Amino acid sequence: MTTADAPVLDGKIVIVTGAAGGLGQAIAAHCLLAGARVALLDRDAGMLAQCRRALSAEESRILALSCDVTDAGATRAAVEQVAAHWGEIYALVNNAAVVTPGAKVADLAPEQWRQALDVNLTGAWLMSKWAIPHMVRAGGGVVLNIASQLGSVAAPGRGAYGASKAGLIALARAIAVDHARDGIRGLSLSPGAVLTSRLVDRYGSAQAACDALAAKYPAGRLGTAEEVARTAVFLISEAASFITGTDIRADGGYTAQ
Repeated sequence: MTTADAPVLDGKIVIVTGAAGGLGQAIAAHCLLAGARVALLDRDAGMLAQCRRALSAEESRILALSCDVTDAGATRAAVEQVAAHWGEIYALVNNAAVVTPGAKVADLAPEQWRQALDVNLTGAWLMSKWAIPHMVRAGGGVVLNIASQLGSVAAPGRGAYGASKAGLIALARAIAVDHARDGIRGLSLSPGAVLTSRLVDRYGSAQAACDALAAKYPAGRLGTAEEVARTAVFLISEAASFITGTDIRADGGYTAQ
């Protein structure tokens, strides 16, 4: 175990949505390394089972729940199940996301727009709505929204996705202001292009993704899921206890240009 993997979340309960994806699984893995108990939420039961098997931790420290974050009843039931299973909820990482087909704003189909907002933004609000009262009763906690560099800058054909991610940044700020007196911190983390299976599928290979995107970043490369996950663990840990109401960009300098 390295210093970065020290048990800074020892015994704390963390919920991660979209846990079966590459980034969600990395965040869950690093929370486990940091000593947390982690509830894995995803609507894809098959991928969720694979994720659970891939994570090397004691059975008592992982709870896998199939959950569609767009469903108010399902999200409430999932949060209540986590609380009933373990007790006080410390952190919620809103990572569930869908990427809509690329289209100009005027060419987006209504269902594409709704899907982006329903999954990426409303899902995070629903999860926060149910989790925050548990955090308040526990004396405080953290809501971390996984946003994107596209919540701050635009890219052609990514209007629905960008709008949903900008909403996540605003939601985190609202949580920070509304619930500061309850001991709740609200934050967003905005990664740049991260080399996950989703990006590889989009470009056909890891090399093709790097060839297409790396030169756009001052860092000269794409990010890794592990880098984002380590940043997420830091932000929800007590080491970041005075950081709230802001967006942290892990984007290789993309938005600095």
